[in-house]
Amino acid sequence: MTFLVTGSEGNIGRRLMAVLPGAVGLDVRPGADIVADLATLDYSSADIREALAAAEAVVHLATSADPDAPDAVHWQAVTNTARLVAACAEAGVPRIVLASSAWAAPKDGRPQNAYGASKAVFEALAAMYGAAPGRDGVALRIGWVPGHVDEVAAAPEWLRASYWDDARLITAVRAALGLST
Repeated sequence: MTFLVTGSEGNIGRRLMAVLPGAVGLDVRPGADIVADLATLDYSSADIREALAAAEAVVHLATSADPDAPDAVHWQAVTNTARLVAACAEAGVPRIVLASSAWAAPKDGRPQNAYGASKAVFEALAAMYGAAPGRDGVALRIGWVPGHVDEVAAAPEWLRASYWDDARLITAVRAALGLST
């Protein structure tokens, strides 16, 4: 299968690129197969049209992982994600996987902040995408994936409770992609 991974040079993206042979990475950082900013990406360009046409699934990770980032960061993430999802629909990508978080639906039922609200929007976009025949939209509530395992011991209990190691992350993403685990 051919995958397009946005945010391919980030903490989670690098891990997925290592286990998804042939995946095409898109990121603002050098090292990605396609270096581009989703805020200004021209979805009509030949290389982007080709990447989407070839993709059997898009895994979208190119959003802020910081719940305390300014609201404008999360507004931009929603705009970028909506544009990406629309481009996937136009290109006929069979499946999208959008990274979400438990912050999308905290225990009290309300998003805690703009970060949580943006993740709830991603979940709605995934559902909307999957409502069309022949398409799947998956919102994957990813737990905390630290940059290094040593960070776990020093983390507060509430954060440790949502810790995902590489095995759990990869298993969950493979399942979201419809791959055997």
